Amino acid sequence: MPATIGWLPHLQVLKLKRDSFIGSEWETVEMQFCKLKYLQIDGCDLVHWTTESTHFPCLEHLQLEHLILKEIPLSIGEIPTLQSIKLVDCSTSAVASATKIREDQQENYGNDDLQIQ
Repeated sequence: MPATIGWLPHLQVLKLKRDSFIGSEWETVEMQFCKLKYLQIDGCDLVHWTTESTHFPCLEHLQLEHLILKEIPLSIGEIPTLQSIKLVDCSTSAVASATKIREDQQENYGNDDLQIQ
């Protein structure tokens, strides 16, 4: 992914569809995606995603479709604004990590509202 897209100061919605993301690894950095509320990754080659909760401080909705992603970074669960994770035709390990994120939200933050679909 072009590194510059994360620096767009008012970016709130990002939909990465087939062929918009080349490569199997994505490592985000701090101060990117500061206002991003909705992230959709659909049909890309992404397998390994490295990120921290501070890289997406306003993320509310994460939608992952048709991915062989090994796991959703557990740090995504530390985002206080996160409301939902939607998975469509993703690896069983990605689904398992979403379930783990929800369990951690319930246990560590008392948040029973995180929706996993």
